[in-house]
This record gives sequence, structure tokens and C-alpha cells, in this order.
Amino acid sequence: MEFAEVVRRRGMVRAFRPQPVEEATVRRLLAYAHRAPSAGFTQPVEFVVVRDPQVRQRLAEAAWRQSWVGEAPVVLAVVADTRRSGTRYGERGVRRYSIIDAAFASMLILLGAVDEGLGACFVGAFDDDAVRAVLGLPPHVLPVGLIPVGYPAERPPRYRRRPLESVVHFDRW
Repeated sequence: MEFAEVVRRRGMVRAFRPQPVEEATVRRLLAYAHRAPSAGFTQPVEFVVVRDPQVRQRLAEAAWRQSWVGEAPVVLAVVADTRRSGTRYGERGVRRYSIIDAAFASMLILLGAVDEGLGACFVGAFDDDAVRAVLGLPPHVLPVGLIPVGYPAERPPRYRRRPLESVVHFDRW
């Protein structure tokens, strides 16, 4: 699929068919994400692949009871080891760069999912401590996003975007 088509088709899918996502496909999505840039090439981003239905359900509860999160056949948790960014950039690396790096990786998963014929949704609304507990994350590892992935059972809604001309500025605001 052409890149412009992937970008055009990308949307947040929140309903999935029960069909499992093949391991090779999940590995391709992770390989795309692993190619994301990182500040100072500190590579703080890691992933937790969640297929276990009970763990997915606990993640849905941690995601402020968004039940559909647990209904996807796989959830990719994108996390950041803040020590890696923090060692080089201090507090700015911990609170900013590690999150930006994880967001880059997440977008590559979302775009890759479209190219693979899958649906996905970035979920950032969750209780950090609850997600940490569910996934067994140490304190220095920050959960940045949960990405439920599966074969879509819906077409993502299309929203009207503000005109490009209204959001682009040249040289100054």
C-alpha cells in the first residue's frame, strides 16, 4: 500500500473480530516501531506484548474501564525506560524525550497496522500505577500507551479536520 494511502486510512479502531493476530505480523509491527528515532539515540522504548485474555482484561480496567481494550486479540504496551533518556538529558529526558520517543514508536505501530490490514487504537487514558502493576513494570519504566490491535470489526469514524491552512504558520505564529 502506498504511504499516502496508509496515512489516509489510519483511524482509531475500537472493535475487533476475535481472529488472532499472527505472531509474524506482531513481530513486523514491533520491528517498525523499533526503527523509530530517539533523542540522542538513547533508545528508551520497549514493548510488552499482551495476548493473555486475563491480563488484557486487567489492562482494560486500568484504562479507566474501557472494556474494548481487553477485547482486542493483542495489546501492545509501549513503555519507556526513563533511565536511558535521563542519563543523557536529565529531567528533560525523563519527562519529555522518553515520552516523545515512545509516541514516535506508537505512531509506527498504528501506521503499520493499517498496512497489515489491521485496526488499532492508541490509548493514553489509563492509571499509570495500575498499568505498572498489571505488567510488572519497575518504577523507572513509564507506561506511555496501550495499543489494542486486531482485525477490525468496524470502520474507524472519520472526523472533519480543521483546514490545513488554519494550522500552518510561516516564520512566526
